[in-house]
Amino acid sequence: MLLYLSSSGKSGITDFLEEENEQAQCNKPEVVIKKLVGRFTLKQFVVKDMRNYQGYKHFMVDIGCIDDSLDDFIVALQSFQMMFNARIIVILSGCDNEKAYTEKLIGIGVTDIVTANTAEDIQSEIKECLSEGGMQRYKQIEKLSKQELKIVPPGINESVEIEIPRYKWSAKNIKIAVAGADRRSGVTVTAFNFANWLIARGATACYVEMNMNRHLHYLFERYTYEKEGEHYPVGDVDCFLTNEIDKDYNFIIYDCGAIKELTNAFKEADIRLICGSLLPYEETNYSKLLHLCKNLSTFKMALSVPSEFQSDCKTTFGEDLMIAYASHDLFNDNINGHIYHLIVKEYIIPERKL
Repeated sequence: MLLYLSSSGKSGITDFLEEENEQAQCNKPEVVIKKLVGRFTLKQFVVKDMRNYQGYKHFMVDIGCIDDSLDDFIVALQSFQMMFNARIIVILSGCDNEKAYTEKLIGIGVTDIVTANTAEDIQSEIKECLSEGGMQRYKQIEKLSKQELKIVPPGINESVEIEIPRYKWSAKNIKIAVAGADRRSGVTVTAFNFANWLIARGATACYVEMNMNRHLHYLFERYTYEKEGEHYPVGDVDCFLTNEIDKDYNFIIYDCGAIKELTNAFKEADIRLICGSLLPYEETNYSKLLHLCKNLSTFKMALSVPSEFQSDCKTTFGEDLMIAYASHDLFNDNINGHIYHLIVKEYIIPERKL
């Protein structure tokens, strides 16, 4: 299924797909195409309207129908990437600022970019973008860009390899509950990353799934992990499907998922972390969850908020709101350490200095 935001001048460039499908499938099109023709502010469309089209596998947008500036367009696509799984295809054909758009798009991992100007070449590039592997010409550039990107603490020479410290811990079965007010707010990946961060720094930690989405079941089914006692070893993390911990750990991390009411696991935790990407339509539920927690100590985390919006978010939710980098790797043990260290620093035993 393909959702296409188009200007009136380029609304017909997907007609060839429907014609080819009808010929090949006896009037039963393989690709269902939904066209929306007009002028769009992409930031508003992503926040307000895209949720009505969550089932679409491809999202194609003609730059000619977009009213956003280049920077706002990129921010809108980053928000789209956080919330939806559709492959993004951008039509830049006829764009006056093609080079700048292409560089920005590759920088955020969008590599299905149509730049051709003749009808035949446009059709060829669209077909490549819709193929299983997508457009290949920009993927190598994206790989090189990712290799150059490093999150380095201020004051550290980038040429120096950062050594992960090993701490001594004064903690026994400290319960950390991670929750969000909405789905897709980074709860599960944060819980896993937090556990891996602790283990890499000498602590023992486990993960307990209290999330009704049952992500662990998916992992076990796909990768055939074998059970040991009451837990499943996933990488270095012992994972439990129920709150039946069979040994002691320094930290027990509960993935509470998206909650509307405070659960026992969340209320009884020693440490509580609330996640959210704080997109405009999420702020209401995030505020409601914070209100429910008014008598509980909590840490507040905002996932991958663009720099230009961070000040507004802190004005709304408090200066103690912590900004987290987006992570798509469950086993990442070195991202968002500025947050995890702050949360657990009271349990680190200081080194004695002679």
